[in-house]
Amino acid sequence: MRDRQRDEGVVLVDNRGRVVWWSAAMESRLERAGLQWKRGIRCCDALGCAVNAGAADGCLTKRALGAPDGFEARPWRGGDAGRAINATITARTIRSGTHQMVAFELRFQDTADNGARPERDVKVAALGRLSVSVDGRSRDGDWLQHRPGEVFRYLLASRENAQRSEAIANALWPERGPSAVANVRYCIFKLREQLAERGDPGDSLVARDAAGYRIDLRRVELDVDVFQAKSAAGIAAHRRGDSPQAEATLAEALSLYRGEFLGDDPYADWAFAEREYLRSLAGKGLAAMAQISLVSGRLVSAADHLQRLAQLEPFDSHVHQMLIEVCLRRGRRTEALRHYHALRARLHRAFGEQPDFELTSLAAGLTCQQREPLGARSPQLPSDGFILDARRTHP
Repeated sequence: MRDRQRDEGVVLVDNRGRVVWWSAAMESRLERAGLQWKRGIRCCDALGCAVNAGAADGCLTKRALGAPDGFEARPWRGGDAGRAINATITARTIRSGTHQMVAFELRFQDTADNGARPERDVKVAALGRLSVSVDGRSRDGDWLQHRPGEVFRYLLASRENAQRSEAIANALWPERGPSAVANVRYCIFKLREQLAERGDPGDSLVARDAAGYRIDLRRVELDVDVFQAKSAAGIAAHRRGDSPQAEATLAEALSLYRGEFLGDDPYADWAFAEREYLRSLAGKGLAAMAQISLVSGRLVSAADHLQRLAQLEPFDSHVHQMLIEVCLRRGRRTEALRHYHALRARLHRAFGEQPDFELTSLAAGLTCQQREPLGARSPQLPSDGFILDARRTHP
């Protein structure tokens, strides 16, 4: 078993004091404590501001919005005494369009469960090709490409909510009708066999309750959730001007982005929303990293980030223009020409259009551009604010 670690939850609150998003780790803790939140719940009800903010502060969200950088770690407690959640909570403000929001980070402290909390003994890599290990041992195999693997993918994509057999069957095999429900149950049985620790089917990662089947997130270390949390933290650090912290955090996040969410099942329409959201988040992270590198004059690093961003955004002329300009600044004229011709061919095939810039004009103006700071026209982060979870909210 891997060493027990403290895990962290994230809660996003708008400037009206309404909770609009919380992470899977937070959801898992709420479930253990017998608590249930709904989107739009008041901050003071969800975070227990009367207890955790104190009379002087009144509301944790108001306290965070009233300070330039939120507030540092302070004790936090939620739930009843028997199943209380003990944590430290920090807050930072982020910009969403013309409004501010607050991101609360809770570092959980396991003090009252006497080791009863399930270990995160299952590691799942879902960015790119799906890979699973249980207790440090790989469970990859042909089963991932068969129906039990399809069910596993679907449960991962809908991990915040339990799914009934009928919903799973309709999503995966709509053409089979009612008979597919029995197939779901059989696939769950085979899935439990594949994921059981030490081959014991009773020790199941796939739980079932009145609402349906779900993945026991308390046991899972999922690269998607880690990528999302680190990306959000890194982009927030970049926006508040903390480039060293942003670069370190985003480097960790982007190292996890090995490909699209469930990339070995590209035609799964039920995964499309999360796949596009994660791609967008990776793009924002790469744009921030490129901007940091350009401002500090590190052209090789900037080129690497822009190249990867250009692969994510194959039709974005601005990104390709910046990549070509960096190539020219480095004296890589052949490489710049190759990038330009590839972009022109791609746009012509897909849309019958040409790039909205000329390579000759770009090269001719390079001398003037070099008088500007390198980051003056670097890729900018979108102004639509943090989209922390496309399936929950779009601030």
